[in-house]
Amino acid sequence: MNTEPGKNLPSARSRLMDMLRKTPAELMRLVVHNWPWKLLALFLALCLWAGLISQDATLTRERVFTDVPLSVTGADNLRRNNGLIVLSGLESENLNVRMRVEVPQKEYLNVSSTYYNPRIDLTRITEPGEQTVRISTTSTNTYGTVMDITPSTITLQVDEYVTNYRVPVSVNVTGEYPEGYYGGSISRDPSMVAISGPRTIVDQIARVYVDFDASTLKAEAGEVLTALPMRFVDREGNDVESNLLEITSGGVLLRTITLGQTLYPMREIPLANTSLIRGTPAKGYRVKDVTISPATLCAAGTEEALDAVEQLFIDNVVDVSGVSESFTATVRARKPSELEYLSAESIIISVEIEQAEVSRTFDNVKLFARGTGSGLNVALNHKTLSAVLTGPQLMISALRAANVTAYVDVTDLDVGEYELPVEIHIEEQPMDGVSFITTPATVLAVITQQ
Repeated sequence: MNTEPGKNLPSARSRLMDMLRKTPAELMRLVVHNWPWKLLALFLALCLWAGLISQDATLTRERVFTDVPLSVTGADNLRRNNGLIVLSGLESENLNVRMRVEVPQKEYLNVSSTYYNPRIDLTRITEPGEQTVRISTTSTNTYGTVMDITPSTITLQVDEYVTNYRVPVSVNVTGEYPEGYYGGSISRDPSMVAISGPRTIVDQIARVYVDFDASTLKAEAGEVLTALPMRFVDREGNDVESNLLEITSGGVLLRTITLGQTLYPMREIPLANTSLIRGTPAKGYRVKDVTISPATLCAAGTEEALDAVEQLFIDNVVDVSGVSESFTATVRARKPSELEYLSAESIIISVEIEQAEVSRTFDNVKLFARGTGSGLNVALNHKTLSAVLTGPQLMISALRAANVTAYVDVTDLDVGEYELPVEIHIEEQPMDGVSFITTPATVLAVITQQ
C-alpha cells in the first residue's frame, strides 16, 4: 500500500516540469498567432481610451506659465477721462507674472499664456498718488481656469496729467559755419509747442531748446532744412528727461522741430574813407588826420548783392565843430538792404586835431649882435631885415612886431669879418613849433678892437 504513492510521485513531478518548460513556448505561440490582428486591436483600444479621455471636460491637468507679459489697457482713457497718468511702476521688469492654470486634458498641449489675457486696467485708477491695481485674467471652459497668479497686484505711482500751451522753442547754435559762409536767420517749424505729461515733470520745464551744430552743414550756398529733436531744461539750466512727455502743435504729435536756414557767401568790402566828418574845429586848430577802424567789413549776401556793393558807408558823420583836441567816436556802418550781414555794426573813427599853422611877415625887424667879446666892436652890414614866421595860428597872430628881433651870434669870435646866419628871437615866447625865413638869410659881421 505504501509503495504505490511513492512510485507515482516522480511521475507527477516530471509532468509539472514538462509543463513549465512548455509554458514560454505556448505563450510565445499565443502572442505571435494572428499578431497583426492583435496589434490592431491594441491600437484601437488605445485610440478609444484616448478619445474617451479627451472628450471628458472634467479631466484637467495643472500647467505653470512663467515670465508671462502683462498687457496694459486704459492709459488713454486714464488721461482723457480722469486727467491722470502713471508716473512709474509700468517698467518692463514689473510687467511679468507667473500663472498656475488647470487646463482641460484635451487642450493641454495647445494652450499658451496669451489665452488667459493677464492684464491691468488703468481706468480703475481715480486719484493721484500710490495706487495698487489688481491683475486680471480670463478663464474659460475651453482653456481652463487660472488658479493662481504671482504677483496678484502691481503698485503704481500716479500723477496729474497736465498741458502747458504755447511754450516757445529756442535754438542753441553751436559749432562754426563753413568757412566763407554766413548762416542767415533760423526759422522754426513750429516756433511754439504744447507740452503734456505728469505735473511733477511738466512744471519743471522752463525752456525748450533745439541744439543746432552749424559745423555739420555743407559749404554750399542755399536753403538748408534740418529736423532735430527737442531738449528740455529747468530754471537752473539742468536737462529734464522723461519718456512720458508728449509734444504737440495744432494737435499733431511731434518728435522733432524743423529748422530752416539759408547759407550766404561772404566777401570783404572796404569802408569809404571820405565824408567822415563835418564842421570846423576851434579857431586856431585844424583836422590833421581822420582814420577809420576797421577799414573793411565782411559782408554776406547773394552773389548778385555782393557784386552790386563796392563800398560801405557810415550812418552819421562825426561833428568836429569847436573841438581843439584829438578824439575818437563810434558810429554805425550802414548795411545796404540787399546784404544779409555785416561783420561789425560799430565803427571807430579817430580824429587827430592839431593847432593850425599860419605864416606872417614882419618888416623892419631890428638886427643886433649877441655874445660880443670884451674890448670888441661888431659892425653889421644891415640894421634891419624882413622875417617870415610860421607857427601856431594863435601865437603867430597874437605877436607884436616889437617883440620880434633878429640877431647874429658872435660868441667866441675874434677880430675879423664873418658871414653869419640870422636867428630870430621872440620876447616872452618859446620858439617851439615856430620856423622862420629872413631876408637876407645871412649878414656880414665885422669885428674890430675898441
